Amino acid sequence: MRIGDIEVGETYTASVPQRLPAQMRDRPVSSPAEWQADVQLYLARGRRITVTVTGYGDEPGTVVVSREIPAGRVGVRLAAEQAAGLGLAEGQEYEIAGIVMDETGHVMTFPSMVVHTIPARWLRPRGERLELHPDTERLHRAEICRAADGMTAQEIDQAITEALEKVHRIQGMALDDPDADWSVLTAEADHQEWVRISGWIESSGRKIYDPRNDPDAVEYPPADPFPGQGLILRFNIAS
Repeated sequence: MRIGDIEVGETYTASVPQRLPAQMRDRPVSSPAEWQADVQLYLARGRRITVTVTGYGDEPGTVVVSREIPAGRVGVRLAAEQAAGLGLAEGQEYEIAGIVMDETGHVMTFPSMVVHTIPARWLRPRGERLELHPDTERLHRAEICRAADGMTAQEIDQAITEALEKVHRIQGMALDDPDADWSVLTAEADHQEWVRISGWIESSGRKIYDPRNDPDAVEYPPADPFPGQGLILRFNIAS
Protein backbone atom coordinates (compact mmCIF):
# COMPACT_ATOMS: atom_id res chain seq x y z
CA MET A 1 0.00 0.00 0.00
CA ARG A 2 1.01 3.64 -0.44
CA ILE A 3 1.82 5.32 2.83
CA GLY A 4 -0.73 8.04 2.10
CA ASP A 5 -3.50 5.41 2.11
CA ILE A 6 -2.56 4.01 5.53
CA GLU A 7 -4.43 5.17 8.62
CA VAL A 8 -2.94 5.11 12.10
CA GLY A 9 -4.97 2.87 14.41
CA GLU A 10 -6.22 0.62 11.60
CA THR A 11 -5.42 -3.09 11.30
CA TYR A 12 -3.81 -4.50 8.15
CA THR A 13 -2.28 -7.68 6.81
CA ALA A 14 1.49 -7.49 6.37
CA SER A 15 3.09 -9.79 3.79
CA VAL A 16 6.61 -10.37 5.13
CA PRO A 17 9.15 -11.32 2.43
CA GLN A 18 11.30 -14.40 2.80
CA ARG A 19 14.44 -12.25 2.73
CA LEU A 20 14.31 -9.21 4.97
CA PRO A 21 15.93 -5.96 3.78
CA ALA A 22 19.59 -5.55 4.74
CA GLN A 23 18.90 -2.55 6.98
CA MET A 24 16.51 -4.69 9.03
CA ARG A 25 18.85 -7.67 9.22
CA ASP A 26 21.93 -5.67 10.21
CA ARG A 27 20.54 -2.96 12.48
CA PRO A 28 21.97 -2.84 16.03
CA VAL A 29 19.70 -3.94 18.88
CA SER A 30 19.58 -1.70 21.94
CA SER A 31 17.06 -3.46 24.20
CA PRO A 32 15.57 -6.89 24.97
CA ALA A 33 12.25 -5.69 23.50
CA GLU A 34 13.94 -4.86 20.19
CA TRP A 35 15.68 -8.22 20.18
CA GLN A 36 12.38 -10.04 20.76
CA ALA A 37 10.71 -8.02 17.99
CA ASP A 38 13.53 -8.84 15.55
CA VAL A 39 13.27 -12.55 16.37
CA GLN A 40 9.51 -12.56 15.84
CA LEU A 41 9.86 -10.75 12.51
CA TYR A 42 12.50 -13.24 11.41
CA LEU A 43 10.15 -16.11 12.29
CA ALA A 44 7.38 -14.43 10.24
CA ARG A 45 9.39 -14.47 6.99
CA GLY A 46 7.35 -15.68 4.03
CA ARG A 47 4.09 -15.37 5.98
CA ARG A 48 1.16 -12.98 6.28
CA ILE A 49 0.60 -11.50 9.73
CA THR A 50 -1.97 -9.19 11.27
CA VAL A 51 -0.62 -5.84 12.51
CA THR A 52 -2.01 -2.55 13.77
CA VAL A 53 -0.42 0.70 12.61
CA THR A 54 0.57 2.87 15.57
CA GLY A 55 2.54 5.57 13.74
CA TYR A 56 5.01 6.40 11.00
CA GLY A 57 8.67 5.40 10.97
CA ASP A 58 11.66 7.73 10.89
CA GLU A 59 12.64 6.46 7.44
CA PRO A 60 10.50 7.56 4.46
CA GLY A 61 7.86 5.04 3.42
CA THR A 62 7.88 3.11 6.72
CA VAL A 63 5.27 2.61 9.42
CA VAL A 64 5.40 1.51 13.03
CA VAL A 65 3.12 -1.46 13.73
CA SER A 66 2.25 -3.51 16.79
CA ARG A 67 1.53 -7.20 16.74
CA GLU A 68 0.15 -9.54 19.38
CA ILE A 69 1.90 -12.88 19.81
CA PRO A 70 1.44 -15.66 22.38
CA ALA A 71 4.13 -15.77 25.05
CA GLY A 72 4.93 -18.90 27.02
CA ARG A 73 7.29 -17.36 29.58
CA VAL A 74 6.06 -14.91 32.20
CA GLY A 75 7.66 -12.89 34.96
CA VAL A 76 6.11 -12.01 38.30
CA ARG A 77 7.71 -9.33 40.49
CA LEU A 78 7.59 -10.25 44.17
CA ALA A 79 6.24 -7.89 46.78
CA ALA A 80 8.46 -7.20 49.80
CA GLU A 81 6.32 -9.50 51.97
CA GLN A 82 6.57 -12.33 49.43
CA ALA A 83 10.35 -11.96 49.19
CA ALA A 84 10.63 -11.99 52.97
CA GLY A 85 8.42 -15.08 53.12
CA LEU A 86 10.87 -16.86 50.84
CA GLY A 87 13.80 -15.85 53.03
CA LEU A 88 15.34 -13.51 50.45
CA ALA A 89 17.61 -10.67 51.51
CA GLU A 90 15.97 -7.29 52.05
CA GLY A 91 16.80 -4.15 50.15
CA GLN A 92 16.34 -5.33 46.58
CA GLU A 93 13.60 -6.43 44.23
CA TYR A 94 13.04 -9.97 42.95
CA GLU A 95 11.20 -11.46 40.00
CA ILE A 96 10.22 -15.06 39.34
CA ALA A 97 10.40 -15.99 35.66
CA GLY A 98 9.19 -19.22 34.08
CA ILE A 99 6.17 -20.95 32.55
CA VAL A 100 2.64 -21.42 33.88
CA MET A 101 0.99 -24.84 33.64
CA ASP A 102 -2.55 -25.90 34.44
CA GLU A 103 -3.45 -28.95 36.49
CA THR A 104 -3.07 -31.22 33.45
CA GLY A 105 0.48 -30.02 32.77
CA HIS A 106 -0.54 -27.98 29.73
CA VAL A 107 1.62 -24.86 29.28
CA MET A 108 -0.47 -21.69 29.33
CA THR A 109 0.25 -18.84 26.92
CA PHE A 110 -0.44 -15.15 27.37
CA PRO A 111 -0.69 -12.31 24.85
CA SER A 112 2.47 -10.30 24.36
CA MET A 113 2.97 -7.24 22.18
CA VAL A 114 5.91 -6.60 19.85
CA VAL A 115 6.59 -3.51 17.76
CA HIS A 116 8.08 -3.47 14.25
CA THR A 117 9.03 -0.70 11.86
CA ILE A 118 8.32 -2.03 8.37
CA PRO A 119 7.93 -0.70 4.81
CA ALA A 120 4.41 0.54 4.07
CA ARG A 121 4.42 -1.49 0.83
CA TRP A 122 4.18 -4.69 2.89
CA LEU A 123 0.69 -3.76 4.10
CA ARG A 124 -2.52 -4.91 2.45
CA PRO A 125 -6.17 -4.31 3.48
CA ARG A 126 -7.43 -7.10 5.73
CA GLY A 127 -10.46 -7.69 3.54
CA GLU A 128 -8.46 -8.07 0.34
CA ARG A 129 -9.29 -11.28 -1.49
CA LEU A 130 -6.33 -13.32 -2.67
CA GLU A 131 -6.43 -15.08 -6.01
CA LEU A 132 -5.09 -18.55 -6.64
CA HIS A 133 -2.58 -18.69 -9.47
CA PRO A 134 -3.99 -20.67 -12.46
CA ASP A 135 -1.05 -23.10 -12.37
CA THR A 136 -1.65 -23.80 -8.67
CA GLU A 137 -5.36 -24.33 -9.26
CA ARG A 138 -4.57 -26.66 -12.16
CA LEU A 139 -2.20 -28.68 -10.00
CA HIS A 140 -4.84 -29.12 -7.29
CA ARG A 141 -7.48 -30.11 -9.84
CA ALA A 142 -5.07 -32.68 -11.28
CA GLU A 143 -4.42 -34.14 -7.83
CA ILE A 144 -8.16 -34.50 -7.18
CA CYS A 145 -8.70 -36.16 -10.57
CA ARG A 146 -6.01 -38.68 -9.78
CA ALA A 147 -7.41 -39.29 -6.28
CA ALA A 148 -10.93 -39.81 -7.69
CA ASP A 149 -9.80 -42.36 -10.29
CA GLY A 150 -11.75 -45.57 -9.67
CA MET A 151 -14.03 -44.12 -6.99
CA THR A 152 -17.78 -44.72 -6.92
CA ALA A 153 -20.39 -41.96 -6.82
CA GLN A 154 -20.97 -42.64 -3.14
CA GLU A 155 -17.26 -42.37 -2.37
CA ILE A 156 -17.05 -39.11 -4.29
CA ASP A 157 -20.01 -37.71 -2.34
CA GLN A 158 -18.19 -38.58 0.88
CA ALA A 159 -15.07 -36.83 -0.45
CA ILE A 160 -17.19 -33.72 -1.15
CA THR A 161 -18.41 -33.70 2.45
CA GLU A 162 -14.89 -34.07 3.82
CA ALA A 163 -13.54 -31.38 1.47
CA LEU A 164 -16.25 -28.94 2.57
CA GLU A 165 -15.51 -29.64 6.23
CA LYS A 166 -11.86 -28.86 5.50
CA VAL A 167 -12.83 -25.56 3.87
CA HIS A 168 -14.87 -24.53 6.91
CA ARG A 169 -12.10 -25.58 9.31
CA ILE A 170 -9.42 -23.59 7.50
CA GLN A 171 -11.75 -20.59 7.09
CA GLY A 172 -12.03 -20.56 10.87
CA MET A 173 -8.24 -20.65 11.19
CA ALA A 174 -7.92 -17.76 8.73
CA LEU A 175 -9.97 -15.53 11.04
CA ASP A 176 -6.99 -15.45 13.42
CA ASP A 177 -4.13 -16.27 11.06
CA PRO A 178 -4.08 -14.48 7.68
CA ASP A 179 -1.34 -16.86 6.55
CA ALA A 180 -4.09 -19.49 6.29
CA ASP A 181 -5.80 -17.51 3.50
CA TRP A 182 -3.81 -19.36 0.84
CA SER A 183 -4.87 -22.69 2.35
CA VAL A 184 -8.51 -21.58 2.16
CA LEU A 185 -8.13 -20.97 -1.58
CA THR A 186 -6.56 -24.37 -2.25
CA ALA A 187 -9.14 -26.13 -0.07
CA GLU A 188 -11.92 -24.39 -2.01
CA ALA A 189 -10.32 -25.44 -5.30
CA ASP A 190 -10.22 -29.05 -4.09
CA HIS A 191 -13.87 -28.95 -3.02
CA GLN A 192 -15.01 -27.40 -6.31
CA GLU A 193 -13.23 -30.10 -8.30
CA TRP A 194 -14.87 -32.87 -6.26
CA VAL A 195 -18.26 -31.23 -6.94
CA ARG A 196 -17.47 -31.00 -10.67
CA ILE A 197 -16.50 -34.68 -10.80
CA SER A 198 -19.69 -35.65 -8.98
CA GLY A 199 -21.73 -33.71 -11.53
CA TRP A 200 -19.94 -35.43 -14.41
CA ILE A 201 -20.59 -38.86 -12.87
CA GLU A 202 -24.29 -38.07 -12.55
CA SER A 203 -24.66 -36.61 -16.06
CA SER A 204 -22.71 -39.41 -17.75
CA GLY A 205 -24.55 -42.19 -15.95
CA ARG A 206 -21.29 -43.93 -14.99
CA LYS A 207 -20.82 -45.81 -11.73
CA ILE A 208 -17.03 -45.44 -11.53
CA TYR A 209 -15.03 -42.31 -12.20
CA ASP A 210 -12.39 -42.58 -14.89
CA PRO A 211 -10.53 -39.32 -15.66
CA ARG A 212 -9.53 -40.74 -19.05
CA ASN A 213 -13.19 -40.51 -20.12
CA ASP A 214 -13.76 -37.10 -18.55
CA PRO A 215 -13.15 -34.37 -21.16
CA ASP A 216 -12.71 -31.72 -18.45
CA ALA A 217 -10.31 -33.73 -16.30
CA VAL A 218 -6.85 -32.29 -15.72
CA GLU A 219 -4.04 -34.69 -16.47
CA TYR A 220 -1.50 -35.55 -13.82
CA PRO A 221 1.11 -34.20 -13.78
CA PRO A 222 -0.04 -30.96 -15.46
CA ALA A 223 1.07 -30.38 -19.03
CA ASP A 224 4.27 -28.46 -19.71
CA PRO A 225 3.33 -24.76 -19.29
CA PHE A 226 6.04 -23.87 -21.81
CA PRO A 227 5.43 -26.22 -24.76
CA GLY A 228 8.22 -26.38 -27.28
CA GLN A 229 10.78 -25.05 -24.82
CA GLY A 230 12.76 -28.01 -23.59
CA LEU A 231 14.35 -27.85 -20.17
CA ILE A 232 17.95 -29.00 -20.02
CA LEU A 233 19.55 -29.71 -16.67
CA ARG A 234 23.30 -29.82 -16.33
CA PHE A 235 25.07 -31.11 -13.26
CA ASN A 236 28.69 -30.73 -12.32
CA ILE A 237 29.69 -33.66 -10.17
CA ALA A 238 32.92 -33.28 -8.29
CA SER A 239 35.11 -36.32 -8.36
